[in-house]
Amino acid sequence: MSAPPVPPVRRVHVGRWVSAALALALLAFSPTVAFYAQHFLGGQAQQAAPLPRARVGLLSAEVVQNYALTTASFQQALADVRVSERRRLNLTAAQYQTYLQARHTLGRARASALMRLLDTEIRNQNPALSRRSVFGSPEAALSNVQDWLAFLAWANTTRPGDRALARQAPVPIAPQIVRLNRQNIVRATNALHLTPGGLAAILDNEQAGGRSGLGLSGWLRAFTDTVALRATEAYGSSGATGRLSRTVGLTQMSWEDATRQADRLRLLNVTLNGPYPTDEAQARAALNSPYDHFLLSASRLRGYLLASLPDKPEPDTDPLDPAIQSSLTDAWANFLGPAWHNNPALASSGQTWPYAWNAFFKACLYEQRLFSR
Repeated sequence: MSAPPVPPVRRVHVGRWVSAALALALLAFSPTVAFYAQHFLGGQAQQAAPLPRARVGLLSAEVVQNYALTTASFQQALADVRVSERRRLNLTAAQYQTYLQARHTLGRARASALMRLLDTEIRNQNPALSRRSVFGSPEAALSNVQDWLAFLAWANTTRPGDRALARQAPVPIAPQIVRLNRQNIVRATNALHLTPGGLAAILDNEQAGGRSGLGLSGWLRAFTDTVALRATEAYGSSGATGRLSRTVGLTQMSWEDATRQADRLRLLNVTLNGPYPTDEAQARAALNSPYDHFLLSASRLRGYLLASLPDKPEPDTDPLDPAIQSSLTDAWANFLGPAWHNNPALASSGQTWPYAWNAFFKACLYEQRLFSR
């Protein structure tokens, strides 16, 4: 006697579990799939109650003068996307309040960089340019900036623990991991003459992304990295397994890029715990060592920031040149560094996308929380 057929309802449940498993398996390799799978599995992860807007406090003549320096660029950005006169007035009022909040919460330099980021995002919303942007309107961009500023002001005032901080953040963050790696981040950025915020934001982006899909994304990433490392140790090359593990370690740096850092590290008198990597086996081993990993990642970050300068110094022979250092350590590097790390093509063409946008605010968070003196 044959077994009874599986009821249709059960087949539907089984199909849903199979679909969910397939979606989760893809999370390690596709941020786009991760986005849709997150909704499929239960919606947005961040459900914290909205925070009150940051208080501005008393205005000084200097603050008003600095705000005035931002107006021409903002008005030109609005002209580029052809907003109506009524929208322009409302957006100008919102930008003014946003600048005051940013100045009170972040200080002058970061507030100016934030206004530059906002102008860039709004210009990229022009459909005629066919450029990447984070939001669909200037209003949406300003609203998100205000949410981030409210969060940063709350974090700076209340000094919450890492779990409370992660629950309240506008996007997924990984403050525990950044805190655990604080010393290596500071040592690496000091050695490469950078500020630590950008590298901390890269670490956070990569590790927070690895927690998507109930953590399966990070588990699959670690598994494929280990398989590729073992294959490299045994055969000298990862072969087919390396196709699933081209980027390695805490900040997800490619092993090929790791082999290109020796010249810069030597010029800056920076030594690794192990040898300067020259092949895949050495590169994978170095990237799996936290201290060496951050030195290699900071070296590449310095190279990317140098490449963004109008007059690129080749080679990097004068690391303490004041003109160069001011560009590598100013507040704009909190956006530009993570942008180049994630997508050099988009970064070099001035586009905006969520990875780089959120990294700017994360860099500000960690500079205030972990690296302020």
